[in-house]
Order: sequence, then structure tokens, then C-alpha cells
Amino acid sequence: MPEQRMRAVRLVVFVFVALTGAAARGGAQGVAERLDALLARLPQANAVGLVVADAESGTVLYEHQADTPLKPASVQKLFVTAAALERLGPGFEYQTRVYLQGTELWVVGAGDPAIGDERIADRHNQNPDHAFDEWAAAVRARGVTSLSGIVLDDSVFDEQWVHPDWPDGQADTWYQAPVGGLNLNDNCVDVTLAVRGGRIEAKSQPELPADFLRNDLKLAKRQHPVLRRRASGDGLELTGTAAKGGALSPVCVRRPSAFFGAALKEAFEKRGIQVQGSVACRRLPADALARATLVATYRTPLPDVLWRANRFSQNLFAECLLKSLGVYGADGRATGDAGGSWDSGRAVLLETLGRMGVDMSGAAIRDGSGLSHRNRVTAAQITRLLVLMHRHRHADVFLASLAEAGELGSMRHRYSDPALRGRLRGKTGSIEGVRGLAGYLTRPDGTVLAFALLMNTEAGADLPVQACRAMLEGGGAR
Repeated sequence: MPEQRMRAVRLVVFVFVALTGAAARGGAQGVAERLDALLARLPQANAVGLVVADAESGTVLYEHQADTPLKPASVQKLFVTAAALERLGPGFEYQTRVYLQGTELWVVGAGDPAIGDERIADRHNQNPDHAFDEWAAAVRARGVTSLSGIVLDDSVFDEQWVHPDWPDGQADTWYQAPVGGLNLNDNCVDVTLAVRGGRIEAKSQPELPADFLRNDLKLAKRQHPVLRRRASGDGLELTGTAAKGGALSPVCVRRPSAFFGAALKEAFEKRGIQVQGSVACRRLPADALARATLVATYRTPLPDVLWRANRFSQNLFAECLLKSLGVYGADGRATGDAGGSWDSGRAVLLETLGRMGVDMSGAAIRDGSGLSHRNRVTAAQITRLLVLMHRHRHADVFLASLAEAGELGSMRHRYSDPALRGRLRGKTGSIEGVRGLAGYLTRPDGTVLAFALLMNTEAGADLPVQACRAMLEGGGAR
């Protein structure tokens, strides 16, 4: 190429790079000005952390209180789900195993949070009770129609079912369900009432024996049914009055294994298999299992659990993931250590995040769901994680687990702004006095932004949507 032509080409390239760089800088400056204006309206802007970065390069485009530790609420689930995907891989499955030892049924839990979960079942066009259907069919296929008893082994996790940080006043709410090695229907009871022939009928999901769900409702003109745990022991009670049918708010149980056992016994008897003896919980050693007959294995793939935890912000799924990190090794096999706990899971979580390149210095990780008010992370740490996951080897699985603006999940209503549809994927967060949003925004020019917004203030409830709009408007190289 002649020298003059070479110089011309170099000049064109130089001018193009200079112009596009200036446009990008101008765009970033415009975004910064809009975000500054939004934060300036807040009386407690110091209680807000916000970081915006280019998801591809990791270049930080905007930051405010980037390194201030704040409560993340459910945005915390991003750390747990990302670490689980990194450590266990998308091929990992929870495997709950069912054995026959003579006429005794043994169930060995794996810490699976998805058994009986309605949304997971809907995702695969299944009935929520399909696990019990399959197990009963497998037992009948062995010629067994009467069981001498049921043994449940839930030792994969410890027996600290409820985190000590969680508020006592919300102990029976669905979002504070206990975390066990055997879980069913999100460890909650759903009750639907019907009034027929002057009687009040209560149908539960899952179906439960009368000694577990006691119905003391009275028929009256006033509609005031109350579903709650009994004051002591296991089981729930219906009290108050009812004038019509309808669904009640779900209530979580006290002990996951007791609930699982009651529902399993009822399910088998409804399917023609009598259970003559009791339901017991005990650890089943490997040598005993080797002599028993494996009749069924219930499997839940990790991507389903990530999807339920992130898209719908289901706390139980995140907590099971955190405890699972303390149980399963990098190959997905149980390590053989003591049952998974919040402490053991937290240690593996922080070690995994560190290896991934997320510096968690100054963070306080208490649980997996973000329900604890003692959790503290920074907007910079969340954004760094999102940048790494954007180019992660399993980025497609992680991205598919996130909620989408205006679609089924935690962003269906609040983030239904037409400007955000098809452009925003992320994780919401909300507990008392805390609101958060973190994820990815795709700008009109195709640039993907990773961002984290943490608000530890009641002010500015509309800030997350406004901030997303500000990040999408104008600027950037075209």
C-alpha cells in the first residue's frame, strides 16, 4: 500500500476512534448527570449505593456510595445462585432416593427445595403431587400394598431450620419457611375453603391427615377464617368463622420432616397403600442403604432451582442452595461432612466468590435469601459479580434465571414500564426499609450495562424504575 494511502487510512481510524470515544464519554456523562439529579432529590442519598458498569469490559460508568456496606434484601440471592452455578455446574441435580427395606419405606433427602413446588411443576407440565404419584406406583410395582412404617433421613442438612436473625413475629409466613433436608410444597400449607350443605370444607395442598390440619371453623355470616400453627408441636389449625369459600394465605410449618412425613403417609393411603406403623426420622447409614432396594429417585436440576430463587425470589430455594454449598463438592457429590448449615455454606460461598474474582471484604453474609437485616454488601461487589457472570462459562443459565421486566416473576408489575420490557433482566429485593434492584440493561445501541442499586431508605420508592430509564436514555456510541 502506498505511503500516502497508509497515512490516510490511519487518519480515518484515528478520527473514528476519537469521535466514538468522545460519544461514549458524552453518553456516560449524560447518564451520570441524570442519575445525579435523581439522587439529589432523595433526603437520604447517603443510604443509597449505585454502581453502573459496562457488562463486557467491566469499566465503571457511574458510582455513588459504591463501597458502602448496605442491606441487600433479596438481591443477595445473586451471590448464592452464582456461587452454586460456579461450584456445582448446570448439570447438578438434587436426588431424593426412595428405598424399600422389607415392608418399610425409607426416604433419603438431598436438600431439594422443589418437591411439590407448584411453579416448578407448572414449568414441566406436571402435577405438584407427581413425586408421590411416582413413588406409590414404584412401591405397588414391587407388589407392596401395605407398609409397616416410614423412615425419613433428612440429615443432609442440620436441624437449625429457622435462621436466628429472622423476625419472630413473622415465623409462620411463607417467606420465612423452615429449611430442611426434606422439603415439600415450599414447606407451606395452602388451604381452600368451600361451604356445602351447611358445612365448611377445607381442602389442603398437599393433602394432610385430620390430626395435622385441624378444622375448627364455624359457619357464620362473618368471613374471618384464621389459619395458623398450633401453639406447640407440629400441625396447623383453622379457627374463626366463614360464610363463603375461597383461598387462604399460605402458612409455613414448624418442622419440615414432620410435615413431609404426614403428607407422604396421607398420599400413600389415598393411593391404596396402607401405612400400619408410624413415621420416624433417623439417619440411615450407607451399609444399611446398600442392603435395601432402591425403588425411585426424584431429580431436580440446578437450573430449575436457580430460576425459582431468582425469578420469583423464593427464599426457601436460596437457603437450600446456601446450605447445599456446605454439603456438595465441586463434582456435585456429597462431601460426607456433617449436615449442611448456614455456617458451612457461608464459608464455601465466600471462598467460591473469592476464586471467581469478587472481593467480599467488609461484607456480612448471614443467610442466602437476604431476609436477615444483618446482611451487608456493597453495590460495587454486586456489580463486579454481574460483570463476571456476564462472561461466565454458564452465563446463559444464570441470565435465564433472572426476572424480566413485565414478565411472570418478581418484575411483572412494578417493572412493567414499556421502556424496560425486553431490556431489563435482574433481581429485585425488598424487606422493611430496604429496596434493591440489580441486573442487566440492554441499551438501544446494544450495549449491556451491569448495575446494582441498594436503597436503605423508605424514600424514593420509584427510584429503581427512574434510574433504569435514565441509564437507557441517550448517550453511547451508535
